[in-house]
Amino acid sequence: MVLRLLARYRRTVVLGSAILLSFFLMTMAVRQEGHLTPFFKRILLESVSPFLKATTYLRDGVSDIWGNYVDLRSVRQENLALREEIEGYQTRLRVLEEARRENQRLQTLLGLRETMPFSYVAARVVGRDSTNWFHSLLIDRGSRHGVERHGAVVAPGGLVGQVVEVGPFSAQIQIITDPVSSVGVLLETSRVTGLLVGAQLGRLRIKYLPILTEVRVGEVVMTSGLGTVYPKGILVGKVVAVDKRIGALFQEATVEPSIDFSRLEEVLVIAGEQADLSRSQRSGK
Repeated sequence: MVLRLLARYRRTVVLGSAILLSFFLMTMAVRQEGHLTPFFKRILLESVSPFLKATTYLRDGVSDIWGNYVDLRSVRQENLALREEIEGYQTRLRVLEEARRENQRLQTLLGLRETMPFSYVAARVVGRDSTNWFHSLLIDRGSRHGVERHGAVVAPGGLVGQVVEVGPFSAQIQIITDPVSSVGVLLETSRVTGLLVGAQLGRLRIKYLPILTEVRVGEVVMTSGLGTVYPKGILVGKVVAVDKRIGALFQEATVEPSIDFSRLEEVLVIAGEQADLSRSQRSGK
């Protein structure tokens, strides 16, 4: 029974015996330093040294692990704090960049107001008619701000359309790409007039151009002033194709608008004297 227990716990017994022997030898070394032979001193050193080294390594390892753990937690918290700070700066930067772009657009809009002899109401685009291929826009100005029905709408890039519905604080704009829209236009180089209507894929068509007139690709198209809505000289776009058929009475031209309506954010609605003139012409006075 005893032998079985010794065999089962032999490692523990050997380790305990070595520790007791080391302690005994150390005690003897203290009490009888002069009587110990070099042989016993060597046994003492060789038996104690491994345990002292193991203890030292274990202590140093635990100390390093704990130190690294504490340092790692500190670095992780610092990284999280820095990341939050960077995200905050990035958000502020985006806000400032958007404010800068808006300021540039408004300055351009102000410059446009100064170049045209009309009164304008500045407005923001707050909605688009997604069910009708962006043929209408909603602005945040209405009758309370001086916006009236059939008022021409422009932007720094050129002609946008006209006001078709007005509320107290908002209005709906029909843009010139609407198939039911029509604008009297003038070709800058050939000086011929035609009727601009909406077409497919966001482009425009000019109808009723004289068949004998040479219309060139690249010609600038602007409003002719004929009609009761749009004053003369507002940029519309440029000719990108000419359709001249043999035997036809008129030729047609395809026009690319000067404005990207999908990115339009601010507009000017003509008001004042021009709006009064349009109303007088429509009423026959």
